Amino acid sequence: MQVSVVRLRSFSLWLRGMNFSFFNLPPRIVSQPNEKRIVILFENLGHWSSHYYNVSNYTMVAPVFGLMAYSSSESAFINQNIDFTIRGDPIRIRFPLAEQHGKNNTPICAKFSVDGLVKFINMSKPYVCEARSQGHYTLVVPSSPKEPHTRSKRFTIWWVLGFVIGFVGLVILVLILLALVKEAKRRRIRKLERISSGGELFDTFWIGETKLPLASSIRTQPILENEDAIR
Repeated sequence: MQVSVVRLRSFSLWLRGMNFSFFNLPPRIVSQPNEKRIVILFENLGHWSSHYYNVSNYTMVAPVFGLMAYSSSESAFINQNIDFTIRGDPIRIRFPLAEQHGKNNTPICAKFSVDGLVKFINMSKPYVCEARSQGHYTLVVPSSPKEPHTRSKRFTIWWVLGFVIGFVGLVILVLILLALVKEAKRRRIRKLERISSGGELFDTFWIGETKLPLASSIRTQPILENEDAIR
């Protein structure tokens, strides 16, 4: 939000007018009641525009700009609120910060009155509003009733896509873990086989996917060196 205050003589405004920021005040503007000095308050509500103003069935595509006039004196910088009488060209307000909108939605000017009423005026030039009195102005376009449905549909698509990606990632992780477990078993079996190869060779058998050594139950019978001695 930006607020600027400009103090000037009424005769200077009548004779030369003034340009300030996005506002163009042409000559031949008279204050009512007629004051020697006046103060003009320029407002740019920026992102706070929707907090203070709202237009039913319309969407604001530009910030709200305000133009207010007050009497001024040597004893008080700002006194009471005054009005304008424009006897020449209207005041022009430019909106260079307007948001993008559909091709079929041409913005229109909206004026907010003190009593809460909204008056719609066509733009005189692209993104330029004309005003013949002080107040607050912005640009609006008709609201689209399909916009909430479109947002909901987009959210659903992204949710489903995220779920699928997460599920596929989980499956890949499980497969990697199973492969690591199998590889660890194979390495353990090869290690046991290398150890057993240094001694007596054993037969092997399988239990599930595990290969284990098997010792034969039939052993070589002992033979005495001298049978005659026993006889």
